[in-house]
Amino acid sequence: MNEDDQKHVFTVSELNREVGQLLASNFGVIWIEGEISNYMKSAAGHSYFSLKDEKSNIRCAMFRQQSASISFSMEDGQKIIARAKVGLYQARGDYQLIIEYAEEAGEGLLRQQFETLKKKLDAEGLFDPSKKKALPHIPTNIGLITSSSGAAIQDIFNTINRRYNDCNLIVYPTLVQGQSATQQICNAIKIANERMDCSVLIIARGGGSLEDLWCFNEESVAREIYNSSLPIISGIGHETDLTIADMVSDYRAPTPTGAAEIVLPEKQDIVDDLKDLTKQMYQSISYALLGIKNQLIQKDSNLQQKHPASQLQQFNQRLDQLSQSMSFISKNYLEQLKNHLNQRITEIQSMNPVKNIHDLSNQLEGIKANLLKSIQYNKNIKEQSLSIALAKLDGASPLHALSRGYAFVSDSKTKKSIKSIADISIGTVVQTQLQDGIFESKVSDLKKDKK
Repeated sequence: MNEDDQKHVFTVSELNREVGQLLASNFGVIWIEGEISNYMKSAAGHSYFSLKDEKSNIRCAMFRQQSASISFSMEDGQKIIARAKVGLYQARGDYQLIIEYAEEAGEGLLRQQFETLKKKLDAEGLFDPSKKKALPHIPTNIGLITSSSGAAIQDIFNTINRRYNDCNLIVYPTLVQGQSATQQICNAIKIANERMDCSVLIIARGGGSLEDLWCFNEESVAREIYNSSLPIISGIGHETDLTIADMVSDYRAPTPTGAAEIVLPEKQDIVDDLKDLTKQMYQSISYALLGIKNQLIQKDSNLQQKHPASQLQQFNQRLDQLSQSMSFISKNYLEQLKNHLNQRITEIQSMNPVKNIHDLSNQLEGIKANLLKSIQYNKNIKEQSLSIALAKLDGASPLHALSRGYAFVSDSKTKKSIKSIADISIGTVVQTQLQDGIFESKVSDLKKDKK
């Protein structure tokens, strides 16, 4: 062997190790689809099988912890989609896959599409809780988008009739499974928003597989729900079923029955709430009236104390007390005191609002009379000025001059005033206006003044 041709001689273990590292670094983690064959589970819980297609197969190993995480039982002939690392079993030099996660092939692709769309719509804000619309408290018209022959519509009918039957249920029938269902659901949402004959929508269907529910995971349905001006409640499948429509809707119910329970309260609950509100209202009104009554009593008491009659009574009572306690004082002093008190009484009586109101009323009548006189005076002045102006206007009017024998002559065609003999010629038709009429004449001769 030429040394230039071979610088290093590998052992079998070294070669397998190098190849294993090369496979792992070159491929990393991959997704692969295939059919299970030769499935075997060891006592330790590890799974060993092959994945094959029409032309090839590859050995696979799935260790106990990963095997326990999958939600289905593996068996021969089953198609799966798996996430795996490409490697080499060095003890035998066998190329193999180490399976980290597996799904049944039918739902696996759909799951990937679901997660991809979920991330896209979430990034755009279609799941934002702040964008969710509030539900009406007690809607009178409820729209229902579902199959007219499914169990969901009957469950919703029964629930609404049981809880609160004083509302109208408007059904927008659609398919809820298959390729045509997507467009029908979108059209139903559009129609409901155009008609606006309901205040809330329920989108519902019974349970099913991921494929059965797939029309509710379509992007067009999600965007139609998001753009709806009507609030939407989703009641799709069972509680464990989660669709894109559930995440975009304003409220998500676990089942169609749950959607009917969310959209309407129990009738008895409404009655109980009304009773509580009525009781609270009566209590509030009673407290308010009691407070107003106490205020009125307090105000009345204060008013009575400040009333002139009350003050007079206080002064009279004080006068009596002073008269009794000061009987030993001289008569002149008592007379002075009495005069002083009478003066104070007169002052208090002069403060009586009735007198002030009477005085103000008299002042108002005087002002009113002066105002009427002023208005009449100004009216007379304006009438005189108007008469003078009319007389001046009448004197300046051309019609006034006509009444004194003058005439107004104009060209019959152009209607221009003729002021000079130079403005006309022989044959010109002129129009002459007198005080009481107009006549036309034709010029047959012209004679200019000699200056």
